[in-house]
Amino acid sequence: MNKTLTITEAEVQQWHLDMPDEMIDAISSRFKLLSEPMRLKILRTLCEQEHTVQEIVNEINASQANISKHLALMYESGIVSRRKEGLKCYYRITDESVIYSCYLSSKGVVENLQQRLSRAQKAHSTLLS
Repeated sequence: MNKTLTITEAEVQQWHLDMPDEMIDAISSRFKLLSEPMRLKILRTLCEQEHTVQEIVNEINASQANISKHLALMYESGIVSRRKEGLKCYYRITDESVIYSCYLSSKGVVENLQQRLSRAQKAHSTLLS
């Protein structure tokens, strides 16, 4: 991924105004798909390059049946694509927006935790004084 994505504050403030209910349903489905930790682990593995199912199994240390089930759901939703080469099936991320979504979410989680820690440290200092 060597793309630069620029999102303006105006775009963020405007996004909900142009969104029909069908789009909200589609976004909800995307969040449901990404709410499974195993799928996030698979995406993390696929971020840099395509992998075979067996490589993903080895990287994540999960059963092949479990990985295959999640990959099938991700394939059906259009997040990943697959190609066959002999007996092997290779998967890669085709919708890079999920990587940006994961990055923004993780950044928000870290910032929130830092703010909460800072508040707790201030409260602790106040109690000690």
